[in-house]
Amino acid sequence: MSVLVKEKKLVRYYSSYDKVGRGEAKDYRIMTLGIFFLLFALAIIFRLSKLQLVEGAYYTALASDQHEIFKQLYPERGEIYFVEKDELDNKKQEFYPVALNKSMNLLYSVPAEIKDPDAVLQVLLEVFNLKYIAEAEEATATKTPTEVAVPQTPDEIKKKESDRALVAAWDKSLRKEKDPYEPLKHLVPDEDIEKIKQYNLEGVYFTTEQTRFYPERSLGSQLLGFVGKQAENNMLKGYDGIEACYDKYLAGEQGFLRSELDSAGRMIATAGQDLRKAEDGDDIYLTIDKAIEYYACNELNNAVKEYGAVRGSLIAMEPQTGRIIALCNSPEFDPNKYNEIEDPKIFNNGAIFESYEPGSVFKPLTLAAAIDAGKVDPFTTYYDTGELIISKFRIGNSIATPQGITTMTQVLEKSLNTGAVFAAQKLGLPEFKRYVEAFGFGKKTEIDLCGEDPGNIRSLDDPNPIYLATASFGQGIMTTPIQLVRAYAALANDGKLMEPYVVERIVKPDGTIVEEKKPKIVGQVISPQSSKLIKSMLVSAVNNGYGKKARVPGYLVGGKTGTAQIADTVNGGYSKDVNHTFVGIVPFNNPRISMVIKLERVRNVPFAESSATPLFGKIAKFILNYYNVPPEE
Repeated sequence: MSVLVKEKKLVRYYSSYDKVGRGEAKDYRIMTLGIFFLLFALAIIFRLSKLQLVEGAYYTALASDQHEIFKQLYPERGEIYFVEKDELDNKKQEFYPVALNKSMNLLYSVPAEIKDPDAVLQVLLEVFNLKYIAEAEEATATKTPTEVAVPQTPDEIKKKESDRALVAAWDKSLRKEKDPYEPLKHLVPDEDIEKIKQYNLEGVYFTTEQTRFYPERSLGSQLLGFVGKQAENNMLKGYDGIEACYDKYLAGEQGFLRSELDSAGRMIATAGQDLRKAEDGDDIYLTIDKAIEYYACNELNNAVKEYGAVRGSLIAMEPQTGRIIALCNSPEFDPNKYNEIEDPKIFNNGAIFESYEPGSVFKPLTLAAAIDAGKVDPFTTYYDTGELIISKFRIGNSIATPQGITTMTQVLEKSLNTGAVFAAQKLGLPEFKRYVEAFGFGKKTEIDLCGEDPGNIRSLDDPNPIYLATASFGQGIMTTPIQLVRAYAALANDGKLMEPYVVERIVKPDGTIVEEKKPKIVGQVISPQSSKLIKSMLVSAVNNGYGKKARVPGYLVGGKTGTAQIADTVNGGYSKDVNHTFVGIVPFNNPRISMVIKLERVRNVPFAESSATPLFGKIAKFILNYYNVPPEE
């Protein structure tokens, strides 16, 4: 009996143990399953978070139309601004865009989707007003009269040939049955796109594309440069001028859209994707004043035509800061139509790019050096015989009559070559060369533009006295307009030589200033006392010499004319062609302007006193009135 009871208890014990074991195993499986689902849910949450927060931009771009992708992958090019003085407050400035972006359209086709190429071609001819091409071709083929106007001028003939080539290209492209993409026309205006959309053409599409727009057309064109497209990445790229020199700032950074592809070339949604948005370019603010630039450049263009010059250059600079407030060349070009220019030389910025023999405008620098070295003063005299013989070469004056006893001030008034030689000889070759280099000749001014020419003063390395003599009155050495205007600015600015600049600041799209230029003194060429003396002599040269037409009523203007023969590079010596130059400063007290005007190969008047000189006076008067500079006389 006891044995049976024990066996029953044992059975109950093991039965209870088996139930407990099975329950614990069941709980363990539930817990494992729960953890699995929890991890799975966390993975989904993590993936959704990554898709929305980290890769959201990628899928937004992927799901958007081509216009949105274009906006995210292609940066906006930075804009370029001129400055304008506030009409009511001289100290306030406003900024005016002179190079900006304009959204246009690229019209393209998918020939594989086009069922009737002829119908599509007829629509294109209608929208773009090219029906006359087809009509003219038909009339020519049948030899019947046509009402189509036959172009007579070279421009009309050129346009007709261009239109005919475009229509032929369309006809060929639309018939490529298996082709998935054929560009039809770039830079199509929105209004033309709207006309095309009304026809509901199959296989014809459009997408946004950027182009550069210059609202002032040719104003300051060599300074600004122009923009074209790079074939490899469709990005806008600057050529010449500010557009090229500061392309790395203006262009921005192109974005990219990247994903792993399957064997069929499709994007794998679950694979890694990467979208880097484009970074827009920086804006550039120039020191150029739009009102002064417009007036000065327009007058320069008129002068080039009036005086029969081949080209012209002008630079106006603030003597005390080095800021360039106007810079232009003539003839100009329209950057919006740069591809229509046949002679690429017109793109060159002659104001800094081309050096030349300046002639008599160099005499004040020679006298300033001699005065500063204590070798002469404004009243030092010499006896002018009308000519000098140096190393068997004759040096004469433009005045045929000997002037006899003459002061250094009269040397500038009468523009006597012999007087400049006298001062240079008093100074000596080593000292003369040192001053010439100190004024910045023979090397770049380091203006913040590309393509500057350093000029050439290597003739001063030769001890033959003829080279010292000719250099004293601006022949045998080569300078650029920017070097001349900066040297005269030093004469006006107590002898301080400034670094010229045209870029005021570079600013990121968020307003952060990348770079801001400040005035920089690069040398003390002559003493303040010497500066006052040479300024007085320059004023006398205008009032009593050949510079009378540069005078501005109410102000003391200082300056010097220069009429220099052009070297004959083929036959040697000098040709009959001449360059006219005037460089001046105004007003005498607290000078606001240093300006150079160069007219190349002038034919209608013989001397600079009748061409560049009155042009200086006209522009100087405008600038002084514009800045509200009070009269000093």
